[in-house]
Amino acid sequence: MNRMAALPGAHATHAALNAARETLADAADAGAATYLLLALLLLKIASDTDAAAQDPDGAYGAPLDWPPTAPGAQLLVVPPEARFELLYRQRFSGDNERRIITALQRLTQANRATLAEVFDVLRLHDGWPRDADRRDVSLSRLLGRLSVPALDFRSLRGTYRADIGQAVDRLLERSQPRRSPSAVAHVPDALGWLMAGLMDPGEDETICDVACHSGSLLLAASRWARTAHGARRHQLLGQEDDDTAWACARLRLLLHGEDNHALHAGTPLLHDTLVHPNGQLRRFHVQLTRPPFALAWSPERGMRDVHQRYVHGFPPRQWGHLALLQHMLKAMDPHTGRIAVVVPHGVLFRDGEEALIRRSLLEANLIDAVVGLPDRLFAGSPVATALLVLRAMRTDENVLFVDARRLSVATRRGPRLDSAAAEQVLALCRARADVAGVACLASPQMLASQAGNLSVARYVQPDDQGQVPTLDALRSQRARLRARLSALEQALEGDLAQLAERPAKAG
Repeated sequence: MNRMAALPGAHATHAALNAARETLADAADAGAATYLLLALLLLKIASDTDAAAQDPDGAYGAPLDWPPTAPGAQLLVVPPEARFELLYRQRFSGDNERRIITALQRLTQANRATLAEVFDVLRLHDGWPRDADRRDVSLSRLLGRLSVPALDFRSLRGTYRADIGQAVDRLLERSQPRRSPSAVAHVPDALGWLMAGLMDPGEDETICDVACHSGSLLLAASRWARTAHGARRHQLLGQEDDDTAWACARLRLLLHGEDNHALHAGTPLLHDTLVHPNGQLRRFHVQLTRPPFALAWSPERGMRDVHQRYVHGFPPRQWGHLALLQHMLKAMDPHTGRIAVVVPHGVLFRDGEEALIRRSLLEANLIDAVVGLPDRLFAGSPVATALLVLRAMRTDENVLFVDARRLSVATRRGPRLDSAAAEQVLALCRARADVAGVACLASPQMLASQAGNLSVARYVQPDDQGQVPTLDALRSQRARLRARLSALEQALEGDLAQLAERPAKAG
């Protein structure tokens, strides 16, 4: 039997997790209840993998063509007394809450480097069913629903199931209130794919996000490295200021099969957590981030910076994005380093110190491309944004400007960057050529004439003749052409009829 063909799809896995989540419907905190479910899912994956590895009779089959060490959650060490199957067998014995807490505590103790403080930060204790009298029954049902065939991982030792990551993401998205900071900080999938494609991470490369939030960009970059280059030895490093987002990202990466990551708690402009033990800054091949749009900083602190990062200048106190960019530049690998960072649109054109910094970056030939993103791309934020791409080593001094707004899809909530538009932007960035109304390859002379202004509208001019048509526009144009053709045919038929009558009258 082909076991890979028998794997459940993302829909079945998502349905199984949703059914399990329903047992915690009356929890005091909906987010904590979701994290509790994912913590038990983590324990279930690790326990099933351990059970299969210790299977003396090969009842679950031999490992597939993957290395002996499995990725992500499957790498965790599970003490015998913390195994999920033990919780499952005792689920009708009462005191499920105590046994679950103890099992997760011992799982953490056995994997301190990976799980230290994660479950505490996520406040799993707020995820219990609120009704104390029915709590034990609800938890027994939860353990039962996590034991369905769609969530059986024993026959897949040494592998990772992509449907788990997809189902986990849908569950997390559903559990977040629309107006929460998590919803505002979410990076759309198409943008994550585009940024990963522009960076093109590969084998043995280090990938960093200095404001990683829930880890979406790190996951996008890792997925690109694995699928485009078959990479396995790339490393993911991240930093996040919000404790809950940091803990969620660590849990999410493990459930996505990522075992080669290290995430730290800290604020990019205040804490240097991504440093070597000797105090030297680390160097990264790829850096990609979507920092907070409100990013203040302290110029006084910058003046005392021991790493001497602010060689291009000090931005104003209320606008710290170009300070953050200089943090990233100092940590960029001097040979192959590249950066993709989302910034508020004002970073491209504001005067004063920011204009001086932009001119300095252009003179250093670091800016490779500027992509104007669709308005209101990020839920809950009206800020217009752009994507800056920088490279340590460039083959020319031109800067490519792309107006992705003209490629976006119109929806009821405004323009949206879908996968097709992201593919078009990536193709334009690779081609590096002028496309009327969409892209402009600006020469150093053109850049100098704009005095460091990087606003996409200064370079990419609207072109009604050359704009990218929408599907509705093409259909309307076809209808107009058909109507015009029909009118021409009728007129031509009349002319032919008149010509046919003339010889008869002449006779």
